[in-house]
Parts: sequence; C-alpha cells; structure tokens
Amino acid sequence: MSSKMWTNKTSETVPLTPANEPSSHSRVASLGRKFGTTYFIISVIILSCIPIIELVIGLYYKGECPINQLIATYMIGIGICGLILVALSLFLSITYVCFIPDSASLTLMASCGVCLNVIATIIISIIVFIWFILGCIWVFSNASRVQFHDPLKNTYCDPFLYKSTFILLIITIIWALIQGCISCCRACWTSESD
Repeated sequence: MSSKMWTNKTSETVPLTPANEPSSHSRVASLGRKFGTTYFIISVIILSCIPIIELVIGLYYKGECPINQLIATYMIGIGICGLILVALSLFLSITYVCFIPDSASLTLMASCGVCLNVIATIIISIIVFIWFILGCIWVFSNASRVQFHDPLKNTYCDPFLYKSTFILLIITIIWALIQGCISCCRACWTSESD
C-alpha cells in the first residue's frame, strides 16, 4: 500500500493505492511460469545436441560392431526419436508461451494442435523409453565380452561406437535423475509459495 495521500473536495484524506499493483503471489507465479518456460527451452536446446551426436555416430559406424549390430541401430533410432521429441517439445513450449497467457486467443485450431502434439509426444516418449531400455540391454550385456582390437572376431565392436554409446547411456541416466530432482524441488518450492 502506498503512503501517498489525496485530498478530495470534502477535505477527507484518502490513501492512494495503485490500481494494478500485483500481489506477491502473482509475482511469484509469474516468475515461476517465466523461469519454467525459459528453463525448459534452454534444456531442450542443450538436449538437442545429444540426439544429433547419437544419429551421426550411429550412421557413421553402422556395420562396425559384430558383437551386436543393434548398437549402431540403437544410436540411429534414438537419435531420430530424440530429434522428433525436441521438435515436439519446442512446438508445445512455443504454443504455451503464445496462447496460454491470453486464453482468449486460444483457438480451436491451436487447441487441436496442442492435443495432437501431446498425443504424439506421449507416443514417441513411450517408444524412446522402450528403445532406451533395449539400448541398455544391448550395450551393458556385452560390456564384459566386447573387445576392440581384432575386427575379425565376432566379439569386436568399434571402440568409438561402443564407448560413446555406453557414455551417452550413462549421461542420459544421470540427466534423467537430475531432471527428476529439479522437478521435485520446483514442485516443493511452488507448493510452499502458495
């Protein structure tokens, strides 16, 4: 509340308050939406590097892993699905930023686009999750048998393909754990501010 005073014609003193002064709750909610969306877009852009790397490695080293040819196939598939997820996530985030704050501009077309996007994201996410589990099985089950010296043996796998796939799987697991912790912290912080 402002300490400025105004005197009307009857000599009464009336305190002046700004008409549109936002409450502390709305400022926190606005900050949460802005931070959440900005954080999401930055995360999606950073995460788009991983599918590109996976796709390039998978395509380049296709046929270079006799111990399990599916390792290169895994990299290609997860790279393509990852890029599709990045595109869908960006579209959904942009739609959210453009239409949700002004719900009057949310048209039927935009609503259908959001629904289709959410359905496609769920389907691709399920595929990625299953494909990720298969990739873990294909890579980690061969960790004790793989060798990188004799390409003529059936236990050979190109060292760059195998090690990069192994490392990217570990990074993905760690990233998922970090994202889960951040989401939990944000949810706790938001519920405490209400």
